[in-house]
Amino acid sequence: MHTNLEVERLSEKFGIRAKKTKVIKKGVYRITAADRIDYCLKRMPNSPNELRWIDKTLQRVRRKGSIQLGWRNLRENQGKLLFAKLKKESPTFILTPWLKGPWPSSASKKQMRECGILLAKFHQNGAQISIPALGKQNMLGSWPRLLHVEQRKLLANIRRARRNGFNSPLDRLLQTHGSELLNMAQTSMRELRLGSYRSICRKTRPTLCHGDFGPTNVIRTRKGNGLIDFETLRLDLRAYDLNRAIYNFCQCHNWNFSVAQSFLDGYQTISKLKREDYEMLKVLLRFPRGICRLIDNYDKRTPKVKRKVELDFPRILSHERQRAAFLRKLDAYAGIKQ
Repeated sequence: MHTNLEVERLSEKFGIRAKKTKVIKKGVYRITAADRIDYCLKRMPNSPNELRWIDKTLQRVRRKGSIQLGWRNLRENQGKLLFAKLKKESPTFILTPWLKGPWPSSASKKQMRECGILLAKFHQNGAQISIPALGKQNMLGSWPRLLHVEQRKLLANIRRARRNGFNSPLDRLLQTHGSELLNMAQTSMRELRLGSYRSICRKTRPTLCHGDFGPTNVIRTRKGNGLIDFETLRLDLRAYDLNRAIYNFCQCHNWNFSVAQSFLDGYQTISKLKREDYEMLKVLLRFPRGICRLIDNYDKRTPKVKRKVELDFPRILSHERQRAAFLRKLDAYAGIKQ
C-alpha cells in the first residue's frame, strides 16, 4: 500500500495535483484533482511493451466511437504519459479517467442484456482495427497448455492431501472430493482434446478480448455503459471472453441460467454465436477453475487466509456442481442435442 505522499507524487508525474485521494483496493486509488475531476491511479502488472500494445490497441478501438473506455485520452494533458514509476524498480502505474456510476446488476435482465451488447460491440470494433504487433498478447491456441497446468496443480494438491501433506482441514476436503474435482477437469480436457479446438484456432481470426469482462469492470454512466480494467487484454477465441463474462455474472446467482440467457441474447443482437462458440464455452465452464484458484498456494498462506479457504471450499464446490445443470440448459439454448 502506497502512502498518500507517494500517491500524490505519482499523480504529479501525470500532471495532476491531487486534492483528495481514496484507496479503492490494493494498488487502485481514486484521485480528485484541484478542478474536481476524478481519475483512477492503478498499479499494472504488465511490462512496458505490453502496456504500449494495450494503449495502441485501445486508441484504435476508441476511434470507432461506439464504446466508452476507461482509458487515457491522448487529447487531454493528463493522457500524454502512458505510465509512471516512483523509482526504476518501483511498480508501474497508469492514470485513467474515473467513470462515475454503479456496476450492473446480474439480477436485472435489462442490464445483463446491455452488458452482452457492450461485449459484442467491443469484439466487433476489435475486428475492424489493425492490431499492433509489438507486445501483442496472442493467446490463440494456448488453452490445452494452460488447462493442463491447472490440472497438474489440482492433481498435485489432491495427492499431497491424500498423503496428509498439508496436515490441515483442507486435507479432508480434498480427500473426500478430490476424485470428483479431477473428473471435472479430465472431462474438460478430454472434450478439448477430442473436439475441434485446434481446427477452430487455425481457421479463425483471433478476437480482441477484454479478458475479465464482468460486473466490476462495467460501469453504468449517464452516457451509457463504459468498460474499464484492461490489463487482461488479449487475442483469443471469443468464447474465452464469453466464459469470463458468464462466470463472473452467474457465480453470485447460483448459476441461474436466466442471467446468462439475458447476456447471450444481448450479445447476439450484435453478433450471432456459432455451434463451435458454444462447444468451446462449455469446455471452459466445465473446468473446476474456482476450486483450483481457491486452493492454489494454500500451504504458503497465513493462518487467517487458510481458514477462509477452508470455509469457502464447500460454497465454491457447490458452484462447480451447479454448472452441470447449467450446461444442459446452455445446450438447450443453443439447440445442441445431448
